[in-house]
Amino acid sequence: MINLDGFQTVHMGGGKKDGTLKEKRLVLELTQQEVAEKAKISLSSYQKFENGDRNIRTASFEVACRVLKALSMDPTAFFEYKYVFGEPTIYDEEGRKYVRTGRLVDEDIDDVEAFNVKRVHIHADSIIIPLAILRAMGSPELIQILYQKSEKRLGIRILKKTDENAIQIPKAVYSGRWRGARIDEPKLISLVREISEDDADRLVVMPEFFEKGCVIALDEVEPTDYEFNKDKFYSLVFPSED
Repeated sequence: MINLDGFQTVHMGGGKKDGTLKEKRLVLELTQQEVAEKAKISLSSYQKFENGDRNIRTASFEVACRVLKALSMDPTAFFEYKYVFGEPTIYDEEGRKYVRTGRLVDEDIDDVEAFNVKRVHIHADSIIIPLAILRAMGSPELIQILYQKSEKRLGIRILKKTDENAIQIPKAVYSGRWRGARIDEPKLISLVREISEDDADRLVVMPEFFEKGCVIALDEVEPTDYEFNKDKFYSLVFPSED
């Protein structure tokens, strides 16, 4: 049984720690010190905002504005929850709005798709991981699939270096061309079905995020009619037992 104890939760929503500040800083290739200097606050003060020890939404408006402007973010849009992972939008050739790293922006898609791009999907022959999920895990280049039968959990762990169990995620997945990634591995699908005890053709579940990846509660899967265009999801190579 895989032990997942010790992970620290990273919230995806708009709470004290939603990942927006850190992700935007990394996109801009700034250090925490550089952001703090641009915002004219101490390094420790900025770190508290980014780490979730202090909520930027309840800080003084002047300080919050300085921090957001240091990150090239519009304060009004931020406080109206119009940022999704902190980035501006562009149009692709299909007319759909994307953030520059390829992630769909919630306010520019319908409610059905906005719901589905933040959930893991289990289809008859694929596990589909939308780009928003990969981005919420920090855009990893290597992951490992874990499971706990007794707890009915599937885990996606971020790896720092490759090993025989690693699944590589090429940088091209994050280029904006792809909507996410998929794993087409019959043995894995069979295992997930066995653990979830649900044989519906298509299932969906909301992951719980941790600094080392995410956990999928297979006892909380729900049937769904939503169907992805699989050609828009990069096919990952599951490690062979050979």
